[in-house]
Amino acid sequence: MIRSTVAWLRFSAVIASMAIMVLAVLIIYPFSKSFVRQQVRMIWTRCLIASTGAKLYFHGYPLSNQDMKNSMVVANHISWMDTVVMYRTCFVQFIGKIEMLQWPILNRVIQAGGTIFINRKNKKELININQHVAQLLREGASIGLFPEGKTSVGKEVLPFKAPLLEAARMANSKIFPVVLSYRKNNNRLAREVSFAKVGWMKTVMNTLRLQGLTIHVTVLPPVAAADFADRELLANYLHQQIRDCYQQQQIK
Repeated sequence: MIRSTVAWLRFSAVIASMAIMVLAVLIIYPFSKSFVRQQVRMIWTRCLIASTGAKLYFHGYPLSNQDMKNSMVVANHISWMDTVVMYRTCFVQFIGKIEMLQWPILNRVIQAGGTIFINRKNKKELININQHVAQLLREGASIGLFPEGKTSVGKEVLPFKAPLLEAARMANSKIFPVVLSYRKNNNRLAREVSFAKVGWMKTVMNTLRLQGLTIHVTVLPPVAAADFADRELLANYLHQQIRDCYQQQQIK
């Protein structure tokens, strides 16, 4: 009973945080520069994560604004919170599925974040998307990507899909592998945060009922995309780095 009450209180705080961000998108974003948008996003993500009752911890390679120029940030994909956590970590534009535009309320926030939408069913579109992303990278952008293409249940890191990594090779970009891990009391894996084969509302409420939820973001040293002969080799290397680190964290 107490957990359910706490969960609904947290849910109210999450909705309030989302509403504030939507208002910011409508009122502030159209008239603000990149720095202001970045600060708004940082404040919003901090409030949203706090409203879930979770604590966020950063480990590994320290990121700086200079590091983020012409870079791609790739991470494993587990939770509905992953994008928010990544926004809290660094100022990136994500590559996301076009179906996100159909999400109520959230679609405005996603669009405001500069998300690059892709129709995964149209393979021919990949060429144009890679050219577009490569140009953004050359201009100094930082692009976020979940190369698994879907969420896992958190037991393992799924194989990476390589096509969208071609843009990083085309732009001679740095790639930062990022490991996301969610744990609950006694440092156990928090599988409740995953929405693989689970409805959005159910996984949100499962997450908000958790006690002692901690989110760990581990940034591994950057990789030069141009050092790899093709995108498949690059994808396999990034997968191995993230998978090995993730598995080591579960052992501890």
